Amino acid sequence: MMTKQTKFPAVRVPDRPLLLQRFLARSLQFVVWLPFLLYLSAAEGSELTKLQWADTPQQTMLQLQIDGKAVAYKTTRLDQGRRFRIALQNTTLGSEALDIGGNGPVNGVFPYLASNGKAVLIDILLQQAAGLTIKRSDSGLVVSIAERLVTAAQARNKAAPLSVPTTTVAAVAGQPVAATSKKITVPPSVPIATVAAVNSTTPKKGKLSTGGNELLDINYTILSGDRIQIDLRMKQRPSRPGTFSTSKPTRIAFDFFATKNMLAKDLLKIGVGVVENIAAVQTSDRTRVVLSLLQPAVYKTQINEHGMTIVVASPLRIREAAEKKPSRHFSKPENPGKHTIKSIDFRRSRDGGGKIIVKLSDPAVGIDIQEKDGEIIVDFLSTGLPKSLEKRLDVVDFATPVQTIDSFSSRSGTRMIIPPAGKYRQLAYQAGSVFTLHVTPVVENKKVKKVDKFGYSGEKLSLNFQKISVRAALQVIADFTDLNFVTGDTVKGDLTLRLQDVPWDQALDIILQSKGLAMRKKGNVVWVAPAKEIAAKERAALEANKKVLELEPMSSELIQINYAKAKDIAKLLKSVRSVDTGITGSVLGGVSVGQVQTESNTLLSQRGSVTIDKRTNSILIQDTPLKIREIRKLIAKLDRPVRQVLIETRIVEANDDFSRVLGTRLGFQRVTKNTLLPGSSKSNLGQVITSGSNAGATSIATSVANNDSPINFDTGNNGMNVNLPVTGINNDLAGSFAFSLLKAGPGFANLLSLELSALEAEGKGKVIASPRLITADQKKAHIEQGEERIFTVSVLGNGSVVTKKAVLGLTVTPQITPDDRIVIDVRITKDSFVSNQTGSINTKQIITQVLMDNGETVVIGGIYSEDESTSVSKIPILGDLPLIGALFRKKTTSKHRTELLIFLTPKIINPALNTI
Repeated sequence: MMTKQTKFPAVRVPDRPLLLQRFLARSLQFVVWLPFLLYLSAAEGSELTKLQWADTPQQTMLQLQIDGKAVAYKTTRLDQGRRFRIALQNTTLGSEALDIGGNGPVNGVFPYLASNGKAVLIDILLQQAAGLTIKRSDSGLVVSIAERLVTAAQARNKAAPLSVPTTTVAAVAGQPVAATSKKITVPPSVPIATVAAVNSTTPKKGKLSTGGNELLDINYTILSGDRIQIDLRMKQRPSRPGTFSTSKPTRIAFDFFATKNMLAKDLLKIGVGVVENIAAVQTSDRTRVVLSLLQPAVYKTQINEHGMTIVVASPLRIREAAEKKPSRHFSKPENPGKHTIKSIDFRRSRDGGGKIIVKLSDPAVGIDIQEKDGEIIVDFLSTGLPKSLEKRLDVVDFATPVQTIDSFSSRSGTRMIIPPAGKYRQLAYQAGSVFTLHVTPVVENKKVKKVDKFGYSGEKLSLNFQKISVRAALQVIADFTDLNFVTGDTVKGDLTLRLQDVPWDQALDIILQSKGLAMRKKGNVVWVAPAKEIAAKERAALEANKKVLELEPMSSELIQINYAKAKDIAKLLKSVRSVDTGITGSVLGGVSVGQVQTESNTLLSQRGSVTIDKRTNSILIQDTPLKIREIRKLIAKLDRPVRQVLIETRIVEANDDFSRVLGTRLGFQRVTKNTLLPGSSKSNLGQVITSGSNAGATSIATSVANNDSPINFDTGNNGMNVNLPVTGINNDLAGSFAFSLLKAGPGFANLLSLELSALEAEGKGKVIASPRLITADQKKAHIEQGEERIFTVSVLGNGSVVTKKAVLGLTVTPQITPDDRIVIDVRITKDSFVSNQTGSINTKQIITQVLMDNGETVVIGGIYSEDESTSVSKIPILGDLPLIGALFRKKTTSKHRTELLIFLTPKIINPALNTI
């Protein structure tokens, strides 16, 4: 039997192990992607939007407003409890989350985005070691600052009874963590036990505890340099007080928490320097000490075992401190030579500033910052710089005040120089191993009202009304300017206006003048009334104030004058004028006008008076307390040390002299016994004697008559035909060369004499005189050194004795300008005697006014003279003969050059350093 089989398509049945394998693979993928999805959802919903201080008098609290889901956080304790870092995981930084400054024990709070961009870091800088507590709230987190630490054992005992689930947060990747820091387990609403907790014995800012501190006494001491030292004596060593200051009125306040005021008087009058008085007031939780000043001043505080010392300097010290900007020291290097700079980065902030971010090898790097010559100089002490970072960064394209950043190695470590452009502000802070320098531009207010030539600056408007009331017109201007107008009942009347594009303040003046009205503006309120009514009310107010001043009680105060003279200050406080008492006449026609000097007290009241005490250089003022306060403010501005100037001068005088003289003496003498006439052989003239002069011939004739053998010729001046010798220069004898030629025979004798003389003199000299002196600003000073001689002169046959002086003198009057330049009126003289007999004086003098820079050397004047002369004495005709003509002439050549230069150098003496 055959069976027919039908074939069906084959169906593949999967194996059971294969299905299980696929299911496990899909589940594993889901488990792997689940943390990433959760991370994205958390990152998208968390943003730090704002930081602000909570208004709680009992404790310092910081609120962190966070938008999104609950954020995980981690707290790290740094710098031995003086700095805390809060890391907010998966959180971005909002645009309004900015630095909010300090409060109480907190010096500053600085939020910034982590380098990985996945977390926000908040650094809290404290004045001293403390602890903090973090609690969650509906808007984010609340950070409480504890002012005293407890031990870890006490913290564990406090935290033990609480059974709250904890949240473990790992460290932020890429952020520096202190070596001692570990993973911290932070309960959501419990203080960090392992970090810090509040000690139960710490006095809080609430009620004053019985075991708190006490303010016992206040003393003050006057120091040199117009300073005052104020000592606050307390029962025990105080903690650092809270400090703030106000400008109007000028005051400095110190808040001592948990301190009682045990003073007998709450107000202590000082009246020294800029300190007017000291007030101490106790509240429920503190004692506040307030220093009332006449004007802003600098101060320095120091806490000791028995209280606190405050030193307040004068306003002059403020200007000197502003001129010299001190370096800021973040810290001193703990391990010199073991620090390096890892990276230097630059970023542009939202406010248009530039942030220079420097990553260091560790937080213990010492950093100094100073501003010099318009540049910001940052020194990283004992810190190495890699060669790859030793270069200039050009950041001009970022459009910030920072243009370039120069980093290079120096002797002390690494130096960074930033030359900002334009006006700027700079803020530097260090968070861990990251140093940040923030340079922001200073934006000037460009909303300056333009004032036209008539003095109006309001916005323009147009008015066109027919018979409108004055009140309605004023209402239109009030609506246009948003000012509050108060109109009196007597303001009435109508007017017609047609004003086109007129400033509103000019339109208001036109309306007021047309109706005889006037206005008085105070703030944004304008009072309009008739001019006579306003004048009457103001006059009545002035008379009332005058009566109040007349009835106000008088008080006396002795004010010490430090630098000025008391009589000069008194002259400023009162003016003296002359009043005519009338014209008186006499019978003989003489007329005289009498005057009496009366005092018109301009700065004092009518009852006020000023008395001078020359012995102590003080003034005693008797007046109302208001007037005394105004006078003290004026004296504080006037009684300042006068700046001094050192004037150095150098007078250089150089001369160059040259003289040359050539002279001759030539003589011919002859004796002939029998002289024949020319052309005759029989006639005899007898003896003929030839010599240079009659005296010489007579002398020879006498010798012939006496039958002297040989004949005695005259070899002196009488026997010379040419007598032009060199007489000498400056009493120096000339060198000479002479010879004589004698020839004798039957009936004759000849003598020829020749003497040549020459002298050359050359001299160079330099005279340097350097008078110098110190004088005060706008004070005339004089110094001189010289010689005084006595001479006898004859006047009309009568002899008399006179004295003459030849001195080297310097007279100056300097004036220091506000930009530290100097205007000098100078007079310099340099005299010398020419002759001891006649008393002639050679005078050199300069009188001028010069504007110079401090320390600059200038040639203020000079004289250059040159004299050159050549003189020739000769025998006519013979002296002009070539060659032999030199025997018949004398030639003198002289040259004299003199140069005088006067140098002047003024130097302002620094009163703070007492140096030049």
